[in-house]
Amino acid sequence: MARFRLIPRDERFFDFFEKATAIGVDTVDTLHQMLLDFGQAEMYRKRIAELEHDGDDVIHQTMDTVNRTFVTPIDAEDIRAIASRLDNIIDYTQGAAERLVLYQVKSPLPECIELVAVLQRTIRTADKAVHMLRDLSRRTEITTLCIEINSLENAGDKVYREALGYLFRQGDPMELMRWKEIFEEVEQALDECEDLADLIETVVVKHA
Repeated sequence: MARFRLIPRDERFFDFFEKATAIGVDTVDTLHQMLLDFGQAEMYRKRIAELEHDGDDVIHQTMDTVNRTFVTPIDAEDIRAIASRLDNIIDYTQGAAERLVLYQVKSPLPECIELVAVLQRTIRTADKAVHMLRDLSRRTEITTLCIEINSLENAGDKVYREALGYLFRQGDPMELMRWKEIFEEVEQALDECEDLADLIETVVVKHA
């Protein structure tokens, strides 16, 4: 039996989440394209900056709306937390792009391309999970996606560690420092994807 609601819940938050994850996917895809077409790095950096601005707009709308909404589809604190994680994913991805240009990287390391490819798969999986928030009865499917995100984050950790090991063995401290910062931005984006998955799982449990 469908539950009767005296006051209809505001469904706009799902629209906001889906817009933000779509921007996140575009941002990571653009970073990957940047690495594969590095001669045009500045062009891609500017595009990512535009996407980050678009993401900020969506997140601001989300936060403003939740503060003015009486009945929300999920807990207001969870809406704020999910929005924050989505914002961070985009910000860290932009951070990697900015550093690639700022540090005048001549050509991307294969390990960096591999790590960003892992981030691509992760944010696309997160996008699927976010779309399923509209129907929390799909608990098994959502949980499967969240587990996949956790596995991808672990795979990213492995790539990250191996890349740092390689750089350390090269014996160039400046190169190590430069790439360590770039890798850390991508790794942080992956961590935020994992945190997002944990939040989604929590929401599913609350509404089981």
